[in-house]
Amino acid sequence: MAALLPHRNYTVVDADHATVDELPTIDLPQREVALQKARPLSRAVQFDEIRGMSVEQLRGVFARQEVVYVYHNQIDARGDKFNTQNEVFNACEEAVDEIAWLIRRLTTSANTSRFIVTSDHGFIYKREKLTDGDKIGGISKASQRYAIAATPETDGGIGSVPLSAITSGQDSRVVNFPLGSDLFKAPGSGQNYAHGGCSPQEMIIPLLKVKTEKAHKETEPAKIALVSLLNKITNLIATLDFVQTEPVSDVVKEAKYRVYFVTDSGEKISSENQHVADSKEKDTSRRVFRLRFSFKNQRYDNTRRYYLVAIDDKTEMEVFRHEVQMDIAFAGDFGF
Repeated sequence: MAALLPHRNYTVVDADHATVDELPTIDLPQREVALQKARPLSRAVQFDEIRGMSVEQLRGVFARQEVVYVYHNQIDARGDKFNTQNEVFNACEEAVDEIAWLIRRLTTSANTSRFIVTSDHGFIYKREKLTDGDKIGGISKASQRYAIAATPETDGGIGSVPLSAITSGQDSRVVNFPLGSDLFKAPGSGQNYAHGGCSPQEMIIPLLKVKTEKAHKETEPAKIALVSLLNKITNLIATLDFVQTEPVSDVVKEAKYRVYFVTDSGEKISSENQHVADSKEKDTSRRVFRLRFSFKNQRYDNTRRYYLVAIDDKTEMEVFRHEVQMDIAFAGDFGF
């Protein structure tokens, strides 16, 4: 769940019964009730619920609210299931993209500019399936991460802290937890994706404070353009000059391009050049670069259309196309 609210009284009964100010917080409606006790002008919503909302609907959710809690659960939803646990790294990448998209959308459509991004804990993923050697058994009422008990465990490989030190409440019990990345033996479907005791993934809670501006410019890839005057190709070798149109900066990111010649039907007829547009030079003349192309030794129809194209290597999108005439007099006459 989200970050703990300051000056609230937290108690934990067991792995499935957390409370805040004696209010349960297992599901989203319960969390909204607990949140509204601290901040009456607040709401709790699922990410999937607001993803498809119109601008008017979004403004209706965020209007006159001090706090809106948006719950995103794609990582655990896939990692905790046996059939989809191997997708967890894709889920992480998608989660980052979706949260970044949400922040941009709320900035432009819901008049919201301040965000706190956090999570409850991370996870452990092992390429080989977990074995009994990775698990500590014999712990009563244990989850994979911890066990709440009346007394601390004394076996090696297990640490303990008073529960009152975590909740700031009056509670005489202790929290027992595996040291390192081991975990308690407990029911669970994951064999690669798991949760371990006091590993950094479980203990370090990320907290990002984000402030946005409507006038903020989106980042874009550095672009390239043809400098040489090019209307006709007359030799099997051609050397052309290009320029990176802007220097790499906070809003212009480096990009990799593939540049070559094609027919009007898309058939490649030249060698392919790869160029990384990563220059930070302010002087345009210092961002000029030269590429050399070798053409197939074949007959070319000078009435047909041919093109110089550049492809963004990351997106596979064509970024420019320049028409040329192929007029190579002796191409195809040498038999090689």
